[in-house]
Amino acid sequence: MSFSLKNKILLIDDSSAEPILLENAIMQSGRNIILETFDNSFDAVDELKRRLKEEKESLPNLILLDLNMHGYSGLDVLRILKKENDLRYIPIIVMTSSDLDSDMVDCLEAGACSVLVKPTGNSRYVEVIQTINDYWFNTVKRLDSGFY
Repeated sequence: MSFSLKNKILLIDDSSAEPILLENAIMQSGRNIILETFDNSFDAVDELKRRLKEEKESLPNLILLDLNMHGYSGLDVLRILKKENDLRYIPIIVMTSSDLDSDMVDCLEAGACSVLVKPTGNSRYVEVIQTINDYWFNTVKRLDSGFY
């Protein structure tokens, strides 16, 4: 099943390398995904709240969120977004270099739909993007409005 809706991912990660790795993986995967990035968690939260009020159609379909960031941590961002009416419906995948079960439990309890240990190597990033695309954009039922 394929949808004609936008496939837009928002990456919130203060690393300068992560957006480049993901953009390259998207291009190599051949998937039709728009990637938008924020390297500042405060700015990302403010912008998502603004879009919710002013331009809902520009909201992402999926958020990839770094767990360990300056400013708001990934857990802080999760808790904030999951309290906002329509923002709480956007699936959030937490990406982390941690493999601690306690971090995973904290993320899931805060509302993450899953926790992903950050891939190592370009081919693994491509696999992750393909899997995210195939599952979240081609398998899971999305709202007809295009807003998740």
